Amino acid sequence: MNAREIVEALGRERRVERMIQNITRSHTLTPDLQDLAQIVYLALLEYDEDKVEDLWETDSLNFFLARIIMNQWRSSHSPFRDSITKFRSLSEEIRDFQKHLHR
Repeated sequence: MNAREIVEALGRERRVERMIQNITRSHTLTPDLQDLAQIVYLALLEYDEDKVEDLWETDSLNFFLARIIMNQWRSSHSPFRDSITKFRSLSEEIRDFQKHLHR
């Protein structure tokens, strides 16, 4: 199986989403956690294809995915945290601006 087929298989079985729910101890996949899943899938697609295939063949892919998820989830400067922080900041600015308009 090539790297793209591996990622497709992971997506069909929603493995990354289940792992995210386990790691974050969340019962539901919130929009933020759905974004995290997309970041993990993208990271996997951008990773060296031979290495992805090797991780799959040696049954090491789950550990690799768990490390990506934990790094994205816990790091204060990960692409996931940066995008969430920027989105929330911009959302607050828009709400404040809207409140100012309606005064």
